[in-house]
Amino acid sequence: MKRTTTDHDSEGIGRRQLLSAIGGSAVAAALAGCSTLLSDGETADQGGQSGGGISDEPIQAGLLTFTRGAPGVLGIQAQRGAELAVQRINEAGGIGGQREIELDVVNEGSNPLDSYNQFIEEGKEVTFGPISSGTHSQIAPEVEKNEVINVGTDGTVTTLYEETVTDPTYSFRFQNYDIMEVVTMAREAVERIGADNISTVAGVNPGYSFGEDEMRVFTQAIQKLTDAEIVYEGFPELGASDMSNHITSINNEEPDVTFSSLWGGDVTTFVRQANANDMFENTTVFGTTLYSAAGDVPGDALAGTDIYSGSRNYYWGKPALGNWQPGRELFDAATQQDGVTVPTAHYMSGYGAVTAWATAVEKAIELLGTYPSQEQIAQVLEGHGFFTPAGYHNMAEDHQGASNSFAGQMVYDDDLGAARLDDVNTYAATETAPPPGVTGSDWLDSWSA
Repeated sequence: MKRTTTDHDSEGIGRRQLLSAIGGSAVAAALAGCSTLLSDGETADQGGQSGGGISDEPIQAGLLTFTRGAPGVLGIQAQRGAELAVQRINEAGGIGGQREIELDVVNEGSNPLDSYNQFIEEGKEVTFGPISSGTHSQIAPEVEKNEVINVGTDGTVTTLYEETVTDPTYSFRFQNYDIMEVVTMAREAVERIGADNISTVAGVNPGYSFGEDEMRVFTQAIQKLTDAEIVYEGFPELGASDMSNHITSINNEEPDVTFSSLWGGDVTTFVRQANANDMFENTTVFGTTLYSAAGDVPGDALAGTDIYSGSRNYYWGKPALGNWQPGRELFDAATQQDGVTVPTAHYMSGYGAVTAWATAVEKAIELLGTYPSQEQIAQVLEGHGFFTPAGYHNMAEDHQGASNSFAGQMVYDDDLGAARLDDVNTYAATETAPPPGVTGSDWLDSWSA
């Protein structure tokens, strides 16, 4: 099965399509760098037309993310991405050419619902975040009650819009969600090894709802693709210092594939201990979020390993850094920010969530000639297409972000001083996500064996 990039990634998009997708505004151009492609000054003119009925008061925005501790490996990436997007919007003159954004960042911490409600009491006009799926399940009903747009950076639990909020109006999610990244890695395992060569599968996943959900979905997907037998499932606690019992079990079973959704510091612990105990001589590892540790996992831990990782909806260079500016500029700027060795998919979580909302507001302004209400922004966000350096994104009618996802072999790059993905494959959203209105489980059940 040959993987190819979609037409949306290519440089074959026409100028008319481009303007339609981004709204043609200065803000959209700043976020997606389209001024480079248009190069006729038209974007700046269109941005100035919409300012007449718009106040010049700054827009108060809030971001709920992990700013410290173990989850900060993901949360700080999202924070820096959101901050860079806001910076670029303000440098382009602000929303509607007049309203700059003031972003208030709060640690998700142990009482995230209190922090979210504080944002509302302070009059925030838009909120972004969170990182945790548990937090997202808590705040999504509150978002609907408060009628203030929230664009989730992560919080990717599959059941959010299937069970928690089944008919959302104001709650949206930019990042590809759990079923998309899991199906990506099931397809990647078949792509790399071949369905006929996968008869046994093991799993080592975080010991809470996220890890249990990802293993359940992977099992359902890989058994549809290969009829493989699950020979071991282990669920270490977050931050576990000893994973030797899981590694011993895998060495005993020698499964063809080991699936993992470990992330952050747990990746380094697992990979280091697995390498020391020769686990990679007995299995090939496929993981959804292993690359989240790109900036932390040392080179000696990856030496001699056989690991393939996903990268939700962003991997720099896919599309090529020169396709959608500020591709190279964003990558270089990110590596200069505190806490970002190399930008990961979680960096794009923050950048993309802000971009989704900002380009939708710009589009609404162009349609209405004035600043839109929360309900009008929500209406525009449904089905909204927009660009970032990660390519083309669509906010589907079910409020789920739908973007390409990526997978490749995880190797250490001495020049970069971090892990990177090699030989990257691209998977379109139509291959990894159920259609709107269909649950993930029902969609997987419908696959032909």
